[in-house]
Parts: sequence; C-alpha cells; structure tokens
Amino acid sequence: METFVGASTRELGDEIERAMEWLLRRETEPGNATLERDFQTWLEQSETHRQAYASVQSTWGDLGRLPGRTPAAVETASNVVHLPVRTPRRGRWFTMAAAVAAACILFVAFPMLQRHLMADYTTGVAELREVVLPDGSVVDLDAGSAIAVDYRDGDRRIALLSGQAFFRVTRDTQRPFSVLAGDVSVVVTGTSFGVSKTATTVDVAVQSGSVEVQRSGKPLSEALTVGDRLVVDRLDHSVRRERTAPDSVASWRSRRLVVVDDSFGNIVETLGRHLPGVLLVADRSLNRQTIAGVFDLTQPVDALRTLAESQKAVVTEVTPYLLIVSRR
Repeated sequence: METFVGASTRELGDEIERAMEWLLRRETEPGNATLERDFQTWLEQSETHRQAYASVQSTWGDLGRLPGRTPAAVETASNVVHLPVRTPRRGRWFTMAAAVAAACILFVAFPMLQRHLMADYTTGVAELREVVLPDGSVVDLDAGSAIAVDYRDGDRRIALLSGQAFFRVTRDTQRPFSVLAGDVSVVVTGTSFGVSKTATTVDVAVQSGSVEVQRSGKPLSEALTVGDRLVVDRLDHSVRRERTAPDSVASWRSRRLVVVDDSFGNIVETLGRHLPGVLLVADRSLNRQTIAGVFDLTQPVDALRTLAESQKAVVTEVTPYLLIVSRR
C-alpha cells in the first residue's frame, strides 16, 4: 500500500494536483453520478490518493473561512471522505510539502474556476491548442489561455479571457471579427495577428493584413499593418507602438518566446503558464525591468533561471509546484 512516507516531492505534487482537479470537478458538477463513480474508483486505488484528497479538501475548507466563501459550499459534494493524515517523523517534510503544494494549487484555483465557467476553449499547463471556429477562422492558444466565442447576431466576437492567442481570420467584409481583451478590442475583417493579455498589458502584433485597436469604441492609433505592434498599459492606459519582425509574432507557437523590450513581470507570467503550480516574484521592483531575449519554452525552469540571472536574481524551488524569484 502506498503512503506519503518515502514518496518523492514530484510524486506528491502530481497526486495533489490530480486531487485538486477532482475537487474542482465535484464542486462544479454536483449530482454527476458518472463523475462520482469515477472519483470513488480513483480514491480507492491507493492510500496516497486518499491522503492527497484529504489534504486538498482540508485546505479548501480553510479557504471557506475567508470573506466571500462559506464552509457550507465545501459540503455540497456527497460521499466526502475525511481521513486523518498520519505524520511519522520521517514523513513530516513530505506532508508539509504536500500541504504547500495544495495551498499553491488552491491559490490559483479561483481564477482557473472562473475561466472554466466562462470559456469555450482552454489550455492547461504547457499545452498548445488549435481551434477551428464556425466560419473557418483558426485560433492557436498558448498554454494557460482561454477564450469565449460569440457568433450571434451576425457578428464574430472572441473574448480573450487569459493568456495569449494567434488568430488567422477568414475574410468576410459583412461580418467583422473582433477580439476583446479587457477593455481593449481588436477589429478586423481578415488577417493574421497575435493578442497577449497579462495582468498589466494587452499586446497586439500583426503578421499579415491590418487591424484596428480600440478602447471604448475609439481607435488607440492608426491601423496596424504587417510588422506593427501595439502595447497597451492596462494600469495607466498609455500606448506604445513599435515595429517587430512578422515571423516573431506569436513565437510561442514554436515553443520559443521572442521578447523585445518586454517587462520582467510579463515574461514571468508567460513562463508561468508553462509551469505547474505557482510562480512568485518576491521583489516587485524586478517586474518593472525591461528585457530582450529568446527563451526556450520546452525548458521553462531553465528559461526562468536565465531570466532571473540577467537581473542578478535567483530562483528558489520550494517544491516543484512553488517557485520564488528574488534578488540575490
């Protein structure tokens, strides 16, 4: 029989993450008999599964005591299993690691849940996805990204809820195609362009054709054409227009991140979508640094360390599911 004792940190993290997925699905699909049957099968496979779920459920219950959430919400699922987690001395470190991993996953659970409820298409950690829309337009989604699609009333509207996407739009002069990212909208009839949404910016870059970038229905600049890039600051509403190589637009599609004068914080956020768990920057002043470079998204931890070293910072791996960037 498996237990937490002697398990590797990565194995613990994998089971904690899977347990979190089960909890979120049970919270959002109460009364789903098939889901409950599959969950019980998974739960009965090993003691590790049962302890991982108990750890996640306990942390979820702690969150229930925060404002805006009541513990009763945790009890909506039937057949809840409450198991004591044994903590032999040699296993305490692993149990602590499991608790940290659970807390990390729960830290990002609410925005994940929100995207799950609102989105038509999503991607997970390090997952790239191609989506063909009803009119034949194609959307490539980066890792950790989500879109909602609305083709009603003769319009073609896409909301970029998180992450970044590359659009290849089928031309239709009678039905404009628009992408909404926060309060910024991109309007086209037929073209290829990328849109990236972070906590602080919306970035639009054109590979072919032309687009108009608007806020509240008003253009933010002249139309963007091939090789044009517009960066909109979501905090102070400033706008920066510059030139970029067309073949570098949405470079993440080939698992490369080509950066030209982007902020440390934005790059960390992008790399974080290719890493499980939580990535934290301890010193916020790092986020304001401007960076240029090329990073390998197939090796996101190495890319993160390279980025940190460029600013004389270090990456501390608390667990594989919690990385902290701080100054030396």
